[in-house]
Amino acid sequence: MSRVKVIYEVGYPIFFYKRGGSGYWNDEVLDVALNGPNYERDLSGMDIFLTYLSKRNKTEIMLAFEYLFLRRVDAEFYARHESFEVMETFTQDHLHPTLLTNTPKPTYTSEYIHTIGQLFLAGYVDFLCTWDNDHHRIDYPTNLSYYKEDKYQAWVYFRDNFFYANAFDKDWDEDIYIYEGKEYSKEDCPKRQENGTTIMYGYSTMFSDTSWDTPKYWSPYNILVVRTPKGDDYFNHILAPKFYEKYKNLEVEIDNQGNILGWYDGGVKVL
Repeated sequence: MSRVKVIYEVGYPIFFYKRGGSGYWNDEVLDVALNGPNYERDLSGMDIFLTYLSKRNKTEIMLAFEYLFLRRVDAEFYARHESFEVMETFTQDHLHPTLLTNTPKPTYTSEYIHTIGQLFLAGYVDFLCTWDNDHHRIDYPTNLSYYKEDKYQAWVYFRDNFFYANAFDKDWDEDIYIYEGKEYSKEDCPKRQENGTTIMYGYSTMFSDTSWDTPKYWSPYNILVVRTPKGDDYFNHILAPKFYEKYKNLEVEIDNQGNILGWYDGGVKVL
């Protein structure tokens, strides 16, 4: 049994701490809570945190979503992030048979998408569909923020075709190949065998640069997310200190089987 802090230092990932050198670590008992004693679970740290936040209020949930997303798209290791790395769906939503992104009823996932939209409209993040080998570059003429007459129109178009259409969750089997100007599925694309390996004649649209005009080619691997300098300033000077001050004394108690026993704030059990 152990207690795990929600936030260890200003700007750190939720539940993670540094232990010398680069990279982040987390408590072993948290691994059990996330994965289960026999690896039968598939939870995220946010799933754990939501067991507390769901008993609080929407304001705190939205604050946590904002922190989660902006922290994931920082430039500490990479300036550009494939969207599958930063998109999150939540266990509470998976009680339903389908991924709930476009349901009339609000879900944690739909609120997370709404938060991403607010961050984009504020100029804190942007989305890329083309890029080059300069891994530090984040501003291109093809960025989503330049696509429409205004950013709101660009966001609605992108939201509907990327998130609500579940392009962010597209599977490899849904890839569209192009060969000699024609589209093919993975199954019917012309191919050859070479040293026991199947070689497609066509090129994959899922893993290639794309265009905002062709949403059917969008995937979790060709839409990148970046945090802008304006987003860096907001996160470093406003959001991260605010989040740390609010939750620096909050801990979750977890037993050796990964069960959550309670939440403590300043050593006092609050849930």
